Amino acid sequence: MKTCTALSLLLLAPVTGHCAAETLSTSSALLRMAWGLFVVLGIILVLYALVKKKFGLQSLKSGKIKIIEIRHIMPKTALALVQVKEKEILIGIGSGQINLIADLSDEKNKTKTFETILAEEQ
Repeated sequence: MKTCTALSLLLLAPVTGHCAAETLSTSSALLRMAWGLFVVLGIILVLYALVKKKFGLQSLKSGKIKIIEIRHIMPKTALALVQVKEKEILIGIGSGQINLIADLSDEKNKTKTFETILAEEQ
């Protein structure tokens, strides 16, 4: 605790040797304020980088499993459209459970006509 207080006093101390009785000019007050702002922003950026590295806040769109869309139905209930290896599935997410509702990748083949499916098979 003492080192934090001493460090903050050193960071916020003026660079030049002003006496305590002297009043600060407007430009030096602005410089001190800007310096404090840069220090605070630096601390925030360092903490953000540490949290991101620690908790692995990466995008959900990387990898083989992609969440395409989530629709909340009730406070603890949602529908999610998920793509796993070029296969789309619709799942229901409830309190403490996940259920498969539909496999939508088969419906893509149902929209094709009989002739196009026959031509693909031959």
